[in-house]
Amino acid sequence: MVRLTDGDDDESAADSDSILESQLNRRNYLKLGAMAASTALSAGVASAASGPEERFGIQWDRVVNAVDDLGMDPNGNEPIDDQLDSAYESGTLIEFPPGEYLATETQYWNDDVSRFGMVGTGSSHKDVQFVFPSGNNGEKYRFLEITSGDHHVLKNFSIQQTDDSTTTADIWMINDDGALIEDVEWLGRTPTDNDARRQLLAYDCSSVDGVNVARRVYMREGAELPGYPDGVAGIRVQGGSVGEIRLVDCHIEQRGSSSFRATHTRGVLRVEGGLFKNNDNTNMRISAGDHPSKTSWIKGATVIMDADNLNEHAHDGDSLDSPEGLRIDSTGNGYAGVLIEDCDFIFKSCPTSRGIVSSPTWAGHGGFTLRNCRIQNDTSVQTIHADSVDTDTADKPWGVNLENVSITGSTRSQPAGAAVCIDNDRNGSTVQNSCIHFPNGDVDGVLVNDATNCEIVDSNINVSGQATVFSGADVDTSNITSGDSCPLPSADGSTGGDSSTTDDSTDSTTDDSTADDSTAEPLPNEIRLVGTGTTTQYEFTVTDSLQASGDTIEEWDDIESGTATGWITTDGVEDAYTFSGDIDSFSFLEGESEIYVNGEQVSESTVTGATTDDSTDSNTDGSTDSTDDSTTDSPDLSHELRLVGTGTQTQYEFTVSDALEASGDTIETWDTIDGTSASGWITTAGVEDTFNFAGSVTSFGFVEGEAEIYVDGEQVTESTVTDAVTDSGTDGSTDSGTDGSTDSTDDTTDSQNELRLVGTGAETQYEVTVSGTLEASGDTIEQWDDVSESSATGWVTTEGVEDVYAFTGTITSLSFLEGEAEVYVNGTRVDPAVFSLPNTLVVEGDGTETTYDFMVSGDILNDPLVGPTESDDSLTNGKAKGSVTDGIDAFRFSGDITKMNLAGDAALTFEDNDG
Repeated sequence: MVRLTDGDDDESAADSDSILESQLNRRNYLKLGAMAASTALSAGVASAASGPEERFGIQWDRVVNAVDDLGMDPNGNEPIDDQLDSAYESGTLIEFPPGEYLATETQYWNDDVSRFGMVGTGSSHKDVQFVFPSGNNGEKYRFLEITSGDHHVLKNFSIQQTDDSTTTADIWMINDDGALIEDVEWLGRTPTDNDARRQLLAYDCSSVDGVNVARRVYMREGAELPGYPDGVAGIRVQGGSVGEIRLVDCHIEQRGSSSFRATHTRGVLRVEGGLFKNNDNTNMRISAGDHPSKTSWIKGATVIMDADNLNEHAHDGDSLDSPEGLRIDSTGNGYAGVLIEDCDFIFKSCPTSRGIVSSPTWAGHGGFTLRNCRIQNDTSVQTIHADSVDTDTADKPWGVNLENVSITGSTRSQPAGAAVCIDNDRNGSTVQNSCIHFPNGDVDGVLVNDATNCEIVDSNINVSGQATVFSGADVDTSNITSGDSCPLPSADGSTGGDSSTTDDSTDSTTDDSTADDSTAEPLPNEIRLVGTGTTTQYEFTVTDSLQASGDTIEEWDDIESGTATGWITTDGVEDAYTFSGDIDSFSFLEGESEIYVNGEQVSESTVTGATTDDSTDSNTDGSTDSTDDSTTDSPDLSHELRLVGTGTQTQYEFTVSDALEASGDTIETWDTIDGTSASGWITTAGVEDTFNFAGSVTSFGFVEGEAEIYVDGEQVTESTVTDAVTDSGTDGSTDSGTDGSTDSTDDTTDSQNELRLVGTGAETQYEVTVSGTLEASGDTIEQWDDVSESSATGWVTTEGVEDVYAFTGTITSLSFLEGEAEVYVNGTRVDPAVFSLPNTLVVEGDGTETTYDFMVSGDILNDPLVGPTESDDSLTNGKAKGSVTDGIDAFRFSGDITKMNLAGDAALTFEDNDG
């Protein structure tokens, strides 16, 4: 085994090359000595290898099997070093069948080889593992050191460090262009830098025009946490890198130092997506770089810091020392201009730290931009701190730009006194279209010290202290609000994007009309991935079309053409898709989950055979038959109900006795029909919502506002609409509800809400309390039910039989003491669990569309008494997603708001009643 010379933390590429010179000379000498022994092997490989073949966009001269052609041991007993070294030549792709491969010597490759690959053939990247001598004899072992060449591919395998505190293996790869490291994971526990190098992957691009990619690189199985500077980082881009390194959808967690670092590099680092969690020192550390035509950026990444809850790979005594979220840092080089966009920062618990987003004075970095980012801070860590800048060394611009940044959380104090601190000489800094909501303790909004030409505009700063504090600063402010509600960030307009905004909205509208999950017709087949409690990443491809189903897909899941890649972790949570054609390929890149295709559970190995193209035909035939049957048996929808707007914002709800459907195209996406009940909104004068129905109108109410009501062409009032049709739809509805509903209508004219509990066949006892008054409706309440002024206790057992109440105010509690029943509020079925959730959140539109995306740490459900959600709104596993225009969407929830993503001009209010 070769012992490499140690380098300090600031080792440059030139230093590395000088260190390598003697080692490379020794390696070449050793290779010459082994050449005679390997001649026969090479000849055998040449004869056994397949011919030219294209994969990963690269044309290979030969594809060889590591076991069959090269004679490597897949059982981890015999070293593979000599066979691997002898096969290293241009145009060679080595395929490794599932197994363990023992490496005992570093491969030093500096031969300007083009097109060389090492690829595992397993269905998971964990099927092929490279293993190393336990403890590495105290050496800082490097598996591969590739210092020249281009288009090298490392794909679909793992590096097993084991779970001790000394065994490690790292990779250093430098390519001019076209390198790809994909689906590679470091398994086991990473030691401190006493037994390991300063990072697990050093990745450089040696050509200004080159682009090297690392996609789905995983480092999440824990590390020694000794505190800076003794911990080992994840990925490092070094000073000799002059081109572009791109990190895509990587997951780096619980490192002893930065998850990735690119501070010395003259080239750029560009990060797309990914999860960076509980890494010590910094979760992301980056500079703008000094490339002649490119700038570094981070887009769509998620940073989570919850130091009190390390993952399952932590050992007793593990604790983080001083973790930051993002450090903008050029290590004194004076670079400027990095962009951070569409990122989420969530700090739940954290020891001492410089900040969630910071640029220290000594970092020597000029300006940077945060755009469309969301920050949650429940700790005492500084949220954003742009420290003073050295104007003699840092490139311009020096200012910090916050555009559409949302800052929320339960913090009670900030080290700088304010959520955002902009320090000396950060001239030209701006805060625009942003929201800061820190209601607790004593926290100011934005502090600017000794900076000129700064601006704070079009932002809501709702804090417990002062909205803005200036000390020796020149700051223009306009349209700053600080009300109870938080104005939602609007689309970025700072880049003169009126036309681009128009283009985007046009594209969005086009996409929505054809492929939006909430409005598009589902495709004939469905695949569901259901979490089992393990961190799982999947990837699959279908032969035809693919789309998400409902709101099960999160921002870290991706659909591109017919391929989906995503993560699922929590037990019972699912990702669902509909598709046409067949499943062409499927694999778990990490972990495992349950797989269901068209409702039937299948395995990873059988999922590709679970459908055929015939399923499309059978579904089509089936739906046609069903449609024919329903058409034959459907009732005569001879009555018409029209609601005509009067110019006031109006929400209505009603139920009919028999059947109900929309008439023409008058019903919008925010109007809903559920069986024989409908709810909707109508605002503009003269605009109408029209329905056809059979039977009679059994209940009707305006939840908000008013409109003109016409039944069969005759105008009626809210109190007489239930009497407008006297012919009953069915004998059953007449017997059970016509007389009763007439009485009930009279009794409940002054009552705005209706509660129905419908039996499911189980012996059920319920208890309900309201904030106003409660009374029985009709003759549905029996002698064993007990009703007081604001509460009731009763039994409902027989399937379909119901107890009905009229009430004012809100339902403050509803519980089943025994059994269960269906619950309907104002004709809409609801989850009774909603009434046990203590907190409220309301999004109220102002006439223009606002989209929202919330996530809470507990449960969240629609509040049916304030604002029912529309068909294109969704609720899943602690997440609410939808839009409002003129209406109100309301929710009850438990726990805390962990994410808030909003775009538009609606007002947001919420109450936290459980602390």
